[in-house]
Parts: sequence; C-alpha cells; structure tokens
Amino acid sequence: MNTLNHLNLSTSDVAALANFFHRVFDFRKVDERGAGNFAIMTSENGFVLTLMSNKTLREQGYPGAFHVGFLQPDRTAVQDLHARTQAIGLSVASPELMRGNTFGFYVQAPGGVLVEVSSSA
Repeated sequence: MNTLNHLNLSTSDVAALANFFHRVFDFRKVDERGAGNFAIMTSENGFVLTLMSNKTLREQGYPGAFHVGFLQPDRTAVQDLHARTQAIGLSVASPELMRGNTFGFYVQAPGGVLVEVSSSA
C-alpha cells in the first residue's frame, strides 16, 4: 500500500503561506527552521505540509495548471472555506459549478500557490 505522507511546497513567502494554511484549513505549525525559510505544518488527520522558501517564484510562479486541491464533504464546507479566505483579505470569486458535478472555487494563496477547494455537487 502506498500512502502519501507529506507535500513540500516552494513559496516566495513562507510566513504568509503558513498563515494562510493555518487560518483557512486549520494546519498547525509544528516546527520552523532556517530563520523562517522552512516550516513544517500538520493537519488534524496527521498530513504533513512543508513550506520551503524559493524567492524565484515571485517572477516565475508554478507552471501551468499546477495547484493543490482540498476536497470537502459538501457545499456548506466549500462555502465556509470561501468565507475564511475572504475574512483574511483575499479576493476570490464565489464558489460555482466547475466541471461535471464539482462545486468549488480557486484562490491564489500568498507566496505563489494556487489552491482549489471543491466538493461533489
């Protein structure tokens, strides 16, 4: 059995991206290294998210359609996370039917990471 146990994201702003994942998705920072250039975060279910500084992302960003997706149990959960993104001052379009029967939205998180929040409609 293969189990994905962590994801490492490069970012131009570790602190801002860590704050986003904490405030929107309830990730908790468990360690920080390299004078704020590397953060280790965990979710409620134990998934590990590491954030690593990469200043070149300011100019380049991630390629094409790269994004990180968070599947939610229902539309209400999608709308709740949409409200959280707005509460921290991010401009984001309202959730909508996206493809097939998927309901959700995309948000450009701080530090150059595109995030999808969706549920089966």
